[in-house]
Amino acid sequence: MSDYRLWLAAIPQPLSVADARVYWNLKDPTPALTEALAGAAYLYVGSWQETHLSEHPQSGRSPAVRLFDWLFLRGTIDEYQAPVLDPQLRDELNALYRPRPDDLPSESVADHELESFLAGHMAWCLLPEETPPAGL
Repeated sequence: MSDYRLWLAAIPQPLSVADARVYWNLKDPTPALTEALAGAAYLYVGSWQETHLSEHPQSGRSPAVRLFDWLFLRGTIDEYQAPVLDPQLRDELNALYRPRPDDLPSESVADHELESFLAGHMAWCLLPEETPPAGL
């Protein structure tokens, strides 16, 4: 069974629509995308396995998978983008991260660590990453 890991990458500058499209379609990164991810601030959020997944967005059985699903939807619906962390997105991510009665055991950072990271990166763009750059 595969383990998936979620790191949040907070990028201080916006990505172009073209770079966001490359990112979400898992294509070879452009130089601008590579540079943005290399300069990002990272927080390890947690991990999940196939058993944590759900067919319905926001209903995965792990806090980390719910954050990934929501960022994927925000980054790909209507147009490709790196979602900008505003008060609404911060509140949505914090709410999705709270444990639920039907969650399965999984590795997750404490709520206050996520809240602190988000508070410190308001107006930055957020992207989900499976691994941070070397050296972190």
